[in-house]
Amino acid sequence: MTVSYSEGRPDIDRRRHVSDYFRLERWEVPPPDGGEGPSSLLGRAPVEPHQRGAGGGLRTGGLLTSLDSLGGITSGLAVLPQRIVTTSLMATVSELSHVGPLRLQADVLRRGRTSVVTALDVVDEGAGDCHVAAATMTCAVLDPGAMQLEFERPFVLAMPEPQADPVRPEEFFCIEPGEGPVTRLRLEDQLRNPWGILHGGAVAMLADEAACRATVAAHPGAAGPNGVAATDVVLHYLRPVKVGPVEARCTVLGTRAGRTAVRVAIHDAGADDRMVTVGSVTALAV
Repeated sequence: MTVSYSEGRPDIDRRRHVSDYFRLERWEVPPPDGGEGPSSLLGRAPVEPHQRGAGGGLRTGGLLTSLDSLGGITSGLAVLPQRIVTTSLMATVSELSHVGPLRLQADVLRRGRTSVVTALDVVDEGAGDCHVAAATMTCAVLDPGAMQLEFERPFVLAMPEPQADPVRPEEFFCIEPGEGPVTRLRLEDQLRNPWGILHGGAVAMLADEAACRATVAAHPGAAGPNGVAATDVVLHYLRPVKVGPVEARCTVLGTRAGRTAVRVAIHDAGADDRMVTVGSVTALAV
């Protein structure tokens, strides 16, 4: 694969640092028989011990990070030379305990002039292709401006090597320790995407952690023997995060049958405290 930058810092590969943490390999599947439709993309990632959450498998925020990475490339290839930015990501998680590796697939449902809608599915190869999650991602199509990305096709990225000193997702994503309804993330360079804004997957991880903390703080009895884990997530990306720190402010709406509904509002505290993402997370007692 060849990628060229017309601006920015070539010493920091912002396209890959976040997805490399989850060791996500990706490969393009062009339309059959040379068709003109958009390509599908497949991905595969192991589930490593330091990335597992209370449910026993990959943290849902981590799962959404890989979905955002795969879906973003799929959508972006469909509209080249224009670029895309995620505007919404909605995921339903059907299995929290994973063997791994996980296999992901992304397919463009609609490629319009101003937006792209992509469907994503995840199965657990180590558990006989048990279904793990389904998601829908919407991206806005934007003018690429000064930055141009050129890809060799079909697009392929090999699985990154294991980290020598792996850290927990909370540490990698610079989520500060704490408890209660507000959780804060420091915006470090490693979390920025090629356009210099906070990676959509980092927002998803923050929403996951914040909703779980808020659930435990509001209803300690709502946690199961292993705590709580995020399952279904809906995120609407309203504005880019450019400054930081970033705060996720949660409102616990109620609990029923071990499932707690949490509204999450995410603000860029360093940019006049503007709201950048809003959504909901279901926290499940596990």
